[in-house]
Formats: sequence, structure tokens, C-alpha cells
Amino acid sequence: MLHRIGRDRVVYDMSPEHKPVLEVSPGDTVIVETEDCFCHRIVLESQTVGGDFDFTHVNPATGPIAVKGAMPGDTIVVSIESIELDSQGVVETCPFWGPVSNVSRECVTEIVKIDGNFMSFLGERIEIKPMIGVIGNSPAEGSVSCTTPGSHGGNLDTKDIAAGSRVYLPVFVKGGNLSLGDVHARMGDGEVGGTGVEIRALVRLSVDIDKMPVESPTVETEEAFYLLFSAKTLEEASRGAVKRAIEFISDWKSIPAERAYMLTSITCDLMISQVVNPLVTVRVRVPKEIL
Repeated sequence: MLHRIGRDRVVYDMSPEHKPVLEVSPGDTVIVETEDCFCHRIVLESQTVGGDFDFTHVNPATGPIAVKGAMPGDTIVVSIESIELDSQGVVETCPFWGPVSNVSRECVTEIVKIDGNFMSFLGERIEIKPMIGVIGNSPAEGSVSCTTPGSHGGNLDTKDIAAGSRVYLPVFVKGGNLSLGDVHARMGDGEVGGTGVEIRALVRLSVDIDKMPVESPTVETEEAFYLLFSAKTLEEASRGAVKRAIEFISDWKSIPAERAYMLTSITCDLMISQVVNPLVTVRVRVPKEIL
């Protein structure tokens, strides 16, 4: 069955307190209208996030969407079929954003026009590579801002979460309560300046349930699995992602952990997803050819 949910149904945090605005069955397809991370309040280069900008309303995620039959301990599998972008996006940077904090003395906005498979940035024609920044289920308890990543998903800012990929998310509450948003027309690993090309979009996806639990978000593409982990520091996030990779390979191939560690070292890639959110997100790429 095909469903559609508008960008007027958004949350700014992921919490079991939010009631689902849509319930779907495994195998159903959903067209999700997503809002940009600034709630479409920056559409001109004269507008910035400086001054009286309301930072309590950023990174809106459309949802929640409940999946019938999903129970705590299960995994919701989100297959991303397509991402259709709006006609323009925005790039923003401000003082103290990212690892090099003294580049900007004030907030600066650049409006980016989209033309087919390309975008125009400072007169340069650059290929777009649409991806989803925020995608996650409700945590078991409490509230997690949509600016923050974690084991539930959230603001993962991982560029492999794109059309053609599958995202595996742990379920903590009945139905899972999936929400997503913060689409980027393009973003580099690290999102070092603070934003990608932030843009409204239509995301077409299908959902399913897997009874095999996952510890933390996992992304599957045609060629690889990406094991994600978020933590306060890059060192902690790297340790968590590598540990996940060792366990994943060890279980898959039924080999001892030390041998799986060797295989991780010689065939897998440790990659930075983002370093600008309240927690850092790292991923390990495990190529399917070794599995």
C-alpha cells in the first residue's frame, strides 16, 4: 500500500511521548515530505541564523511513522527508493561552527540552485548526491533532539544514507516510531562547516521488520555494510564502530574475534560521518566481497 505524509507533521525530538501520525504495514511504501533543517526560514542570502533565530526549531523530522508488528528488540529496515529535491537549498556557516572556528566573523548564507542532477555553487556546476541527514526511531525513554545522533539513529549525517540503500534501525518502542528529515543535496564526510546543502525533499521509501536485532544504526548498499557509532569524542566513536565491525565479521564468518580484527584492519575503512553535532558519528565500511 502507498502512503504519504506531509512536511507539516514534524517533530524536533525523538521520544516515546510522540504519538504516530501514520501507521503502516511491513512492505508498505511511504512518500515522506521533508522540511529543510532551518524550517525553510532561510531562502535568501540576506537571511542567516544569526540574531533572533530560533534554535529550538531546527532539524525537523517528518513523523513518527509506526510499523505494525514492530516490537522492542526488532529491527526496522528502511529501503530508500528515491530522493526528489526542491529547486533550491542553502549552505550556512557561522563563527565557532566545525573544527576551524575562526574562519567566519559572522554567519554567512549561500543559496544553491538545483538544476537536474547538478547544483550551482558560486558559479560552479557540481553534481548533486542527495542523502538523508536525520533518520531514526524513538528511544526507549526520554527525549533526544533531532540535532543529536545515537543508537536510535537521529542526526547521523551519513552520506551513504541515500537512494538505493537500506537503513537498519533498532526498535525500542512498539511500532518503532520512525521519523526522518534534514535532507542534503550534497554533503562531504565530516560536514565540517556545519551544514550540507540543506534542502526540502520528497523521500520515497518502504519499510519492513527484521527479527535480528542491531545494536546501532547500520546501512547496507550494493557493495558494503556500514556500521555506525556515535559518541562524545572521535576516539570513543571510532572504538565503538570498530568493535561493531569485529563482532559483525566474527559472527558472519564464524571466526575468532582476533582473526576478525585482522580482517577488519586489512579490508575495512574507518570513516567519519560528521564532527559537528553534539555527538560525533563514525562508520566502518565492511565490503561484501569479504563476507
